Order: sequence, then structure tokens, then C-alpha cells
Amino acid sequence: MNRTRTALLALLATITLPGLAACSGSGTAGTAHTGSAAVVGAQRISVATVEDQVSAFRAAAPAQGGGPGSSQPFGQDSAGLPSNVLAFLIQAQLVQTALDQKGLQVSATDVEAQEAPYLRSAGGEQQLAAQFVSQLGLPPQDLEPYFRWRAGRDALLQNAGGASLTDPNAQIAKLDDLLRPVAASLGISVNPRYGSWDATSLSLGNASQPWIKQVSQDGAGQG
Repeated sequence: MNRTRTALLALLATITLPGLAACSGSGTAGTAHTGSAAVVGAQRISVATVEDQVSAFRAAAPAQGGGPGSSQPFGQDSAGLPSNVLAFLIQAQLVQTALDQKGLQVSATDVEAQEAPYLRSAGGEQQLAAQFVSQLGLPPQDLEPYFRWRAGRDALLQNAGGASLTDPNAQIAKLDDLLRPVAASLGISVNPRYGSWDATSLSLGNASQPWIKQVSQDGAGQG
């Protein structure tokens, strides 16, 4: 593994996302809405949006994914891509709603600050986009929302206090505590074709979303 990819994986290993690991519990899927992949409060995530993102991913991804332990876990042939995309879109909306409720904002400067170390490590925007797609299983257009999600996460944790921004486990526990009542107030409903929403773990059950776990394991202990 080259130094650029190793450095990127090491950075990714410090930012495990809550609610995106696969969950075996059945949870509560809620009412399926015609044409919707999910409804998050007043926000509707359409099936067309998810399908467009999956198509964009496949257009940018390598032909084959390497699976767990690979530096390129995701490819055009990877299973569970729609659920992986939808899980991220739900999490991004949860964080944005929490920010709105607390009167917090994320600026373009905040997003750029989150992206900067990854950009330096990857060696440029095109390289970063390629690594983002193959390692996280998301389309290129989610790169900016992903770093916006990170900036929003940090803003919420800093506002709440009591959680280390360098400790992934502390981040997950604290952010789950912050987002759980937000998710409950929104009444999240997921189309069963994408899995079932678990309100306790804030995850999609029966959906293939192993990517963060894979990246964390790949990056651990490497330099």
C-alpha cells in the first residue's frame, strides 16, 4: 500500500460514523411512501435520488471491489450500494436538523478545514474523489456533503461538550445521544427495499453498510 493511500486510511480510521454499521435487528421500517426511499421529517429522499447516486457511483468506481481488507473495498459489483447511499443521506439530514434546532451553522470555511488534510494526503482533488468512491462506497457528489457532515458533527460535539473529537468511540456515543431524540421527533420512515430503520442504533437494519468498519480496520496501526 503506498504512503498516500495509507495516510488517507489512517485519517478515515479516526472518524467512524455512527449509525452506518450494518445492524442485524429488524427495527421499525415505518410506512413506505410511494416513490420515496425514506422520509425524514418533512424531507423526502426519493428513490430516484438514491438510484441516481448509485449510478454516479458505478460510473466513477473501479470495475470490481476488493471486499473487506482491501484498499479498494468498493467497486461497480459491490452489493448493498443503494442502502449504503441512503444511510449516509439519512445521517446527513439528521445532523443538519440537529444543527438547525440548536441554531448552529457550518460555513464553507469549516467544510474546507475538514477536507484539507485529506486533500493533502491524497495529492489532489481527483485523487481524493477516486479514493472516496472506492473506499467509502459513495458517489463523487457526496464528497462535499461528507465533509459538511463531519463539520456539523464537530459543531454539535463542541456545543454539547464532554466528548473528545479525537476518540471515535466517544464521538459515536455522544453523537448518538444527541441525535436519538432528533430522530425520534422526525419520525423517520424507510422504504423496506432498503432495509429497516432502527431508532435505537440510528441505523438501517438488514442493509449492507460495512464500509466504515472496513476502512477503520485497514487504517489501524499503519503509518
